[in-house]
Amino acid sequence: MAKTILRWIVVVPLVLLAGMSGSLLGGIALSVFGNQVAIDAGSAFWGCFALVFAAGLIAPTKRDKTTLVFAGLIALLAIISLVLSVATSLEGVADRSPLQKILIPVCQILGGLYAAFLLPPPGTSLDLRWQLINVLGMVVICFGIVISLGGFVVRVFAGSWAGVATGLGVIALGAATWLFPFAHVLLRMMILEAALKNNLMSQRNNSSPKETSSEEDRRRDAFKLECMKEEEAKAERAKCVEQRRRLIGTRRVL
Repeated sequence: MAKTILRWIVVVPLVLLAGMSGSLLGGIALSVFGNQVAIDAGSAFWGCFALVFAAGLIAPTKRDKTTLVFAGLIALLAIISLVLSVATSLEGVADRSPLQKILIPVCQILGGLYAAFLLPPPGTSLDLRWQLINVLGMVVICFGIVISLGGFVVRVFAGSWAGVATGLGVIALGAATWLFPFAHVLLRMMILEAALKNNLMSQRNNSSPKETSSEEDRRRDAFKLECMKEEEAKAERAKCVEQRRRLIGTRRVL
């Protein structure tokens, strides 16, 4: 028990350090746009992503629950920050632009959400990882729809399109996340087919027109090898199709 407590005492500073490092690096990476809004958004997203990811990665026990707890805390603090920026005159949050007031909390929530989904339990199969990414995309799309609806309400009373623009951006991000597993499967199939065609063409180009018995034996061996490669390619394509079918099944269940 004492060792576990000591390990947690060491973990907490490391998690905070990871969050600060991610926030700093995210802000620096997006500073190329020369826009303070982009810098704040990158800092908010990557800081929270690094914090939650590090918490789940180095937690001594109960990593799944630890990840969810830290992601929940991030979401709660983001909502509190949004409320303070809108309903109070607190320095540091109330002086933000309308876009910053909604974009920074949303990026913080998304950072924790992506970290929680992209850090599955140890031993998770590749198919399950792709399914989790597919589910993550659906969750982000729903989150973007909620933000867009709230943005329309704000537009009516406050005349700002910041909420609507942020919601549409989140929907686009969710759609890209949802499509990523399907694009990966399609890319694997295209690479496999291209490799098979290249092998067939190279074998045909290397074949000689001589009809000697030894040449016939080599051709038979080459034909057998070609058949084996075709069988392997068919098996790989079947695996890709099955993976895509599972992803589609997951979407239908949702």
